[in-house]
Amino acid sequence: MNNESTSQQTTFLAIGDVHGNWTRVIEAIQSATDILGHSPDMVLQVGDAEALRSEAEMAMVAGPPKYKWLGEFQLLQPGDLACPVYFIAGNHEPYEALDAAERDTTIPIPWGPNVYYLGRAGAMSLGGLNIAWLSGIEIPRNLEQRRNGKAGYHYIISDVEKTKREARRLSGIDVVITHDWPSGIKEGVGTDLIRSLTHELQPQLHVCGHMHSPRESEVFSTKVHALNTVPSSWRVN
Repeated sequence: MNNESTSQQTTFLAIGDVHGNWTRVIEAIQSATDILGHSPDMVLQVGDAEALRSEAEMAMVAGPPKYKWLGEFQLLQPGDLACPVYFIAGNHEPYEALDAAERDTTIPIPWGPNVYYLGRAGAMSLGGLNIAWLSGIEIPRNLEQRRNGKAGYHYIISDVEKTKREARRLSGIDVVITHDWPSGIKEGVGTDLIRSLTHELQPQLHVCGHMHSPRESEVFSTKVHALNTVPSSWRVN
C-alpha cells in the first residue's frame, strides 16, 4: 500500500501469520520488490510471527507440543531482509521473553536482524505512517486481568484503552494492526473490542490475521484486510 497522506510517500507490505516460516517473508519482500521496482519501506506483520531465537523461547509458546518447532527465525542473517519488519504478537508467541523485552526496551524493540517487536499495545509514527496496534486474542473471561506465563496470550481492557489513548496523541491513524478480527466482517468471527478500535480510530486500513482466511471488507469507512497465513495453513489457530 502507498500512503499518500504524508508529505513523503511510504510504501509498505502487510503480511499474515508467519508461524516461523521466515524464508517466506524474504520471498514476500522480494515479490513486492519485483512488482514495485524497489523494496518496500517496511513490512507490517499481524502476529503469530513465531520469531523464536532459541529453544528456550520455543518452550514459552502456548499450544500442543506437536505444533511447536523452532522455525527459521534464528537462521536469519544481516541483509536477508531488504526492509525492516515490524511485528505484533498473536497467540503463538514467546510472551515471557516479549514482555520482558518490553519492560526494558523502548518501542519498537530490536528482536533480530532488521526485525522489531511493537509490543502489547500502542500507537506511534513509524516511517511516515501513524500506526496503532493490539497484540493477542480476546478471551472473554480474562478481559480484566492477564493470565501468567505462556497463557498470557490475550489482551485485556487496559491494553485496548492504551492503544486508543496513544493513538489520540497522533494526527490521525493510517493503519491499525491486530491479530484478532473486528466483529462484523464475517458472521461468528471477530470481537467487538477490536471493532471499537476501528470505529474510534477510523484508520485508512485495518490489517489482521489469526483465522488463516483472507477476506476484504469495510468497517465504517475503513478498509479491513484479513490476511491469509504466509505458509501453508497446517497449523491450528
